[in-house]
Amino acid sequence: MHGLMPYRRFGRARSLRRDRAERTLGRYVATELWLGLGRYVTTERDERSVAT
Repeated sequence: MHGLMPYRRFGRARSLRRDRAERTLGRYVATELWLGLGRYVTTERDERSVAT
């Protein structure tokens, strides 16, 4: 029973690290999407103002 403890701790630390990495990646992707959407909206506005 005692021999299993380090493995459990290691597994938990590893999953915490993965969660943190996924959260960081998710934030990066969300930021990229938001910036891309902002650029698209700006482009749409510019085209409309030129057309009128």
